[in-house]
Amino acid sequence: MVAALLSCNNSKKEPGKTTENKTGTESTNNPPPAVDYPPASDYTPITNITYLADGAEIKNTASILVSKDKDKLQAGAPFLCMLTSNSAKNNNEYLTLNFLLDTKPGTYPVVGSSFQRGKSPNDEMYGGILGGKTKLTEKKVIITECRDLGSNNMGGHKWSISGTCEEVVIPAMGIMLMDKTKNHPKEVKLQKISFTNLSFDDNWEEMMEKAMDKMKKN
Repeated sequence: MVAALLSCNNSKKEPGKTTENKTGTESTNNPPPAVDYPPASDYTPITNITYLADGAEIKNTASILVSKDKDKLQAGAPFLCMLTSNSAKNNNEYLTLNFLLDTKPGTYPVVGSSFQRGKSPNDEMYGGILGGKTKLTEKKVIITECRDLGSNNMGGHKWSISGTCEEVVIPAMGIMLMDKTKNHPKEVKLQKISFTNLSFDDNWEEMMEKAMDKMKKN
C-alpha cells in the first residue's frame, strides 16, 4: 500500500498520447489483449494460521503489522507485533494477538489479545478492542524462524516469521456479560496457535510518514 502511494505520481500518463513502435512510426492506442483469469471460486487462500478455540480447530489466513514498542516494555524486544486473523467462513472468528518481537528466533511475551466469534445479536466478544492496552503477561510466543528477505527499497528490510503460542485465555468483555438474557461464557481458551511465513517491514512507521508527506506535497 505504501509503495503504491509513493509511486502513484510516477505512473500517470497523458491521456490519448500515442507511442512509437520499433520502426519509429506512430501507432494507435490499441487495447491490450484479453487475459483469461481463473474464476474467483477457484481461488483458495493460503492457510498460514491454525489454533483451537475451546477445542474447535480453526484454520485461517493471518497478517502482521510491526511497529516500534514506544513503551519499551522489555529490553531486547524493540518491536510490537500485531497479528490479526479474520474469517467469515466458519463462525466469524476475529483474532488479534499482540506480542513483543525482535528480528531473531526466541521467546517473547504476549502483551494483548482479543477474540470475537458468532453473528449479531449472538456474537461473543473477548478481550479489548484490537488486543487492548499493551502490558506484559505470562503467556509467550515462540518465534521458531525469522528470515531476512532483504531490502524493501524504502529504507528498511522485509522479514518473515513463523512461530507458536501454546495457550491464551481471554476474558469476556464486561458489556457482553451485562446481558443477562444470554448465557455467554466468561472466557475463551485459545490453544496450540501456530502461524507460518508472516511478513512485515521493520520501518513501517517511517514508510507511512514518507507516504503521507508525499500525499500532502501533491
